[in-house]
Amino acid sequence: MRHIIPTIPDEYTSKLDDPAKIASSTPLKISSFRELVEVVAKFAYHNKDSLLFFRGQSRDYVNKGGSSSFYPTIYRGEYISHSELRNRFDILNGCSKALVELFEGEGIDGYKDVKRRQLIQWSILQHYEVCDTPLLDFTHSLRVACSFAYLKKNSENAFVSMFGFPYLTNRISLNSEHDIVNVRLLSICPPKAYRPHFQEGYLAGTDEITYNYDRKSELDFNNRLIVKFELPDEKKFWGRNFHKIPVASLYPKSDPIKKLCDKISDM
Repeated sequence: MRHIIPTIPDEYTSKLDDPAKIASSTPLKISSFRELVEVVAKFAYHNKDSLLFFRGQSRDYVNKGGSSSFYPTIYRGEYISHSELRNRFDILNGCSKALVELFEGEGIDGYKDVKRRQLIQWSILQHYEVCDTPLLDFTHSLRVACSFAYLKKNSENAFVSMFGFPYLTNRISLNSEHDIVNVRLLSICPPKAYRPHFQEGYLAGTDEITYNYDRKSELDFNNRLIVKFELPDEKKFWGRNFHKIPVASLYPKSDPIKKLCDKISDM
């Protein structure tokens, strides 16, 4: 995918190690959710050509080069042999076939779309954590991203990253100039898929996704990174006026599509 260089508001340039290398720069420290909303608004204003998406994590995953890294699950690992990658795609294809059969067998609304669109199959499998895919989860909601950042917190702080994507044109938007495909889960998932609606979920990957590539780094979403934020202790961050989304809302237990996907995991 194409690498972008974000526009940094003047007041924050001195706080970043290198505005041209956001992935290797120190995250901006944020004291509260209210402050985060205000800072995001400034970055959004200075990056008008990009549609902003967020990803919350309990830690900042840094590669050997010292840069934050955001690979889709199927490409994760310091070194992946060609045979291992082929095996991962074989597993993905098997899960995709099983998903189509379950959707068709149950008569799920939209099963015909699922049957003919591989990206829809991959999106559902990724979002419901069935197997590794070439897609990475994002959200358009800052509150959702922050809630996920504190979901599996392994340390005192948490992290939220902001990414710049081309503007969307359809429920599945393909931008060949930037080598990005973006899937709006709320538009492609059947009505019985509750999780994407609570998470305001999107999935993105590289155009013409494959196990053959020139450089693995071209698949890393740090190419689209605008800024990273480091959040403080959870209670201090939310304060009195804001609250994180409960786990039960992010992962509804009554989700029928989750039950179908669990059948694939158990196969």
